[in-house]
Formats: sequence, structure tokens, C-alpha cells
Amino acid sequence: MTRKKKSLLLFIPFVVIYFIARSLPVEPCEFLHEETYNEEGVLDYCGPGDSGFVDLTTRKWPLKMDLRALGGLEPNKACEFEINLKEFDGSPLAADEVALSHTQKIHLLAIDSTLQDYQHLHPEPDSLFDGIWRFKITPKYSGEYKIFLDLIPIRSPRRILLSGSFSVDGPDRGVQDKTHSTQVSVGSRKFAVEIEPNEFSDEVILTFKARDELGSPLLLRPVMGAHAHMVAFDWERKGFAHLHPLETEDLTGPAVRPSSNDLQFSFNSSEIEQCRLWVQVLLEEDEFETFIPFNLDFRELPHETN
Repeated sequence: MTRKKKSLLLFIPFVVIYFIARSLPVEPCEFLHEETYNEEGVLDYCGPGDSGFVDLTTRKWPLKMDLRALGGLEPNKACEFEINLKEFDGSPLAADEVALSHTQKIHLLAIDSTLQDYQHLHPEPDSLFDGIWRFKITPKYSGEYKIFLDLIPIRSPRRILLSGSFSVDGPDRGVQDKTHSTQVSVGSRKFAVEIEPNEFSDEVILTFKARDELGSPLLLRPVMGAHAHMVAFDWERKGFAHLHPLETEDLTGPAVRPSSNDLQFSFNSSEIEQCRLWVQVLLEEDEFETFIPFNLDFRELPHETN
């Protein structure tokens, strides 16, 4: 049997499962986790999501994404993009077929080749044409950018993750600093991530701490239904993990009040040994969100010895 036929046979079951799920009379997120509704009765939250890293070079979903820049690409210059989302049968993925997850229909994660420019964006659907979504990005650097889409089709039993790329004019910077680093200062503010390994599983607990110059906890305002968002990329940018806090408030619905608590995240690190971890927060006195980078090397963690 040829490699092409083998790949087709492996892909067919996923397609069958996808279309069976679409035909079931279920509510959005029924297969996923806790769900809540806003005042208009519309589903607006789909829980904390998965805790593991997903390698998109080995896992595929029956959706197709075409990405097109609507202008020239240069560092520090805004450019609009168009995304064409189609289902396996060629039909467009319309806006009303995508559930809101953490207050947004599509989460777009963009990262450059050095993993120093990370941007979290939300494409908007075209008002006339189903399946067409648009977003605007201002890349900081030249070289290749990878983008990842994270969305939940209403009739799908799981998240859909898609990937693409675009290139910004100029030399590829190509230098990556992978040094293990769990403490970062931004001005007078200090941020840290503590890693608690579990000797019985590949799950680790990441505790995020935010402090002012006096060492007092900073107040975090809710952003997209949580007090912080974590995204972990492997250095080859094969995939990512999109993590949300293990907060009591998050178990019943989106976070709505500021919090000064340290935040814990569960992360399954079995697929990668190293990663660049970006933490996204909205501090009480700030107008815009802060993005904090950490480098995690799980080989640096202490191991139990008998």
C-alpha cells in the first residue's frame, strides 16, 4: 500500500467522526466542560480548555484554512489579513457556526521565528461572505511568522486547531535564547513562574506571581474571562498549549472581578522538554495588556531519587 493511501485511511475516521458530531442535536461545549450564558442567553464561555501541548505537524482537523495578506509586509507596519475557513466538504465555516470561547469566536496566536514577538488577536467575520474572517497585525520583526487558530465549531466535540504562516520582508533574525528563565522584570514590576513537578504524572503545576516594587501582589483585571492566559510554544513552533488558571471562579463561569491571588495552571509537559511561555495579563492601572515571556526547561526540574 502506498504512503498516500495509508494517510488517506488514517484520515477517514476523523472525517467520519466530525460529520457524525455535526449531525447530533447537542448544545455547544456539551462534550467539553462547564458552560455559562450571558444576559442575552448566548453561550459565552467554554471552560479552561486543554492542559497539554498540541503538535500540529502530527494532528490534523477536517477544516481548511487559506491565509492571504491584503498588503505588503514590513516590520512595524500594520497589515490586514484575510482568512478563508472551509469545512471538509468545501462549505464555508460561518460565524454562527463557531461558539464563543473565552469571550471570542477565534483566538489567533502569532509568533515570530525567535519567539520574541507574540501577539494574541481575534479575527472578525466578514459581514457579507460566510467563511471569510479578517484581522490586522503589526509584526515587530522580519522573517517567518507562524499563526495558530484556536476555535470551537458549535457541532464539534472538541477544539479545532489550525496553523499557517507568513513572511515579513527583511533578513530572518534566527537567533533564539533558550536559557531557562522563570523570573522577569518589566519596569518596577516583577513576575515569576514556579514549577511544581508531579512524580506520578507528566502534569506540572505552574504558579504565576505578579509583584510591585515593594513585593506586594499586583491586582489583575479579568481579560477574556480569566485573570491570566498562558501560551507555551516549542522552539520549533510545531504547536502550542493554551492554558487558563485553575480558579474557583473559572469553574462556574468567566472571571469578572479583579484578583491579587497567585494563579495556578496545569500543564502536561510530556510532549516537549523546553518551551517559551508567554503570560498575558491586564494590570489594574494599565490601559493595555502586558505580555511576559519565560523560558522553561523541564530538564532543569529536580527529580526524586530512591
